[in-house]
Amino acid sequence: MWVAEGIMQKRDAENLEETAAYDDVERLCGRNMVQVVETTVDERIKSCRIHDLLREVAIRKAEDENFFQIHDTRDGKISAKSRYLAVHSLPLDKNYYFGTSIPPLRSLLFFNVHDYREGISLSFKSFRKLRMLDLENVKMGYNLPKGIGEVRLLRYLGLRGTSIRRLPHSFGCLRNLQTLDIRNSYPVRVSNFIWKLESLRHLYAYDMKCDVPLKIEGLRNLQTLSRVRFDDIMHNNMKTLTSLQKLGIWVDDRSNIDKLCTHLSEVGSLKTLHLYSIEGRGFWLPPLYGLSKLHQVTELKLSGQWKMLPPDFPPNLSRLSLKDMSLWNDPMPVLEKLGQLSFLKMKDAYKEQQLVISGHGFTN
Repeated sequence: MWVAEGIMQKRDAENLEETAAYDDVERLCGRNMVQVVETTVDERIKSCRIHDLLREVAIRKAEDENFFQIHDTRDGKISAKSRYLAVHSLPLDKNYYFGTSIPPLRSLLFFNVHDYREGISLSFKSFRKLRMLDLENVKMGYNLPKGIGEVRLLRYLGLRGTSIRRLPHSFGCLRNLQTLDIRNSYPVRVSNFIWKLESLRHLYAYDMKCDVPLKIEGLRNLQTLSRVRFDDIMHNNMKTLTSLQKLGIWVDDRSNIDKLCTHLSEVGSLKTLHLYSIEGRGFWLPPLYGLSKLHQVTELKLSGQWKMLPPDFPPNLSRLSLKDMSLWNDPMPVLEKLGQLSFLKMKDAYKEQQLVISGHGFTN
């Protein structure tokens, strides 16, 4: 969100704005202006918060300067001078319309409206200056209005946990969009417009469906792509995705993982690969051949009912996650020999009672 707002800038040729943002969060934590809530196992900050007193001071000052407004059921009209609006809770007994009476906002965020039972209507014609729109958990029907294509300055769109099941073709007009989050518990149908979003950096989805293979090649700014289907990947020239670092792929019983790895070996920037399984018609999953071709990959995640480990791994692998697998044999005799491995996470991967690590295992 900081990047979408234009707050963060690249500090050198090698580090992205996202890296600079994380560095700033660490500095704020070091000065006790921000409190760490949760860290990863390797002590990276996963979530944080600010102290209640500092929060109140910041909100009061921002509202005094008409920087932004927090709107809830106790408030009256929205200030005509507000450019950043955060909506907290809504009346449960009526429809709520954000239309022509709304000032020309740059940012509109919704919080704590997941229990709202009625519909929320948006007039996108009123949001032509909008850069950020976060509708997480907002209930607003199955189809996003076609007018979304008129919000040409939009950089961040969050639709996670919404009821949206289709994105209109006009979405292809959002040439400034940097982040699209459509992670829902069911597939989202899209027209074949993703390749037009030339500024796109992060695309998060649970499952996208398109009537034709989804075109993504040529997106030179794309850093995160999760999750797409095997066939969509194989129909694209992946080496044109010169910034891609994180990739998540659905595979099934027809997927050829060896060919996939050959295809992905051309993506020199790829660091993290996550394979999700869809159980096929015969309830078996494709063997995980060819992973050793991925010299550039340092993090591998496998989620699905594979019964055997891959016969080989990326040679520079340092992080490995195994989830929801049905391994027949103790994986430790294989995993303990991965010379560069520094992080191993297993969740519901092996059903037996014990794992055996030899005295010479994981020596690095």
